Amino acid sequence: MSIQLQRHLKLINGKLRELTEMSTDAFIDAMKAFKTLDQDLAAQIRETSENIENLSQSIEENVFETIARRQPVAKDLRELSTYLQVAHHLYRIGRYAYKIAHIVRLCEGMEHFKELISLPYLADLAKQTINIAMKGILDRDLSQIDELEKLEAISDKETSEMFEEITDYLRKRNDITTMALYYVVVGRYCERAADHAFSIAERAVYMVTGKRVKLGLAFKGLSSQAPH
Repeated sequence: MSIQLQRHLKLINGKLRELTEMSTDAFIDAMKAFKTLDQDLAAQIRETSENIENLSQSIEENVFETIARRQPVAKDLRELSTYLQVAHHLYRIGRYAYKIAHIVRLCEGMEHFKELISLPYLADLAKQTINIAMKGILDRDLSQIDELEKLEAISDKETSEMFEEITDYLRKRNDITTMALYYVVVGRYCERAADHAFSIAERAVYMVTGKRVKLGLAFKGLSSQAPH
């Protein structure tokens, strides 16, 4: 690998680290804003969304420039294509943060009808999955990939129990429909963020080993091809 190519790969890796932190922090802060219905924090997150998009685009430009000018070989192309896809996944997670912050704005003047426990927990589980997946990308460390299966099972169970609780509330009250809908939507964003983390983890395995795997199957009664 040429010194110039190595330098460019290191630069993109550093930007991905920054994008990971920005996206996950925005997502967790968005959940905090929703939990407290903090309009000021929600406004800050909506502004941060633009920075996340700009950084994602910058990574894309760096990848294309590196491919065009540095003539990477197959292994390096695999890494560059992974960086490109992962930047988009992180951008989408940042967009979920923006959408949650927008829901907070729609909630102005409203109140929660229950203490929020499941949603912040689901957001934290999503962050854990992202951190594990990104460790595989940024540090080429696949040692925790198998933990994703366990986290998915916990998340699925928590989501199911949350939906049952919301349904029970709706049977008893008819004045909470809008807020209940927001709970479901925000829960869905947590689920989607975790889905992106699984896609990132699959790319991490491919980037490091050259093998394609499908993660997220073991706790559904199917065989997993995750590395051991």
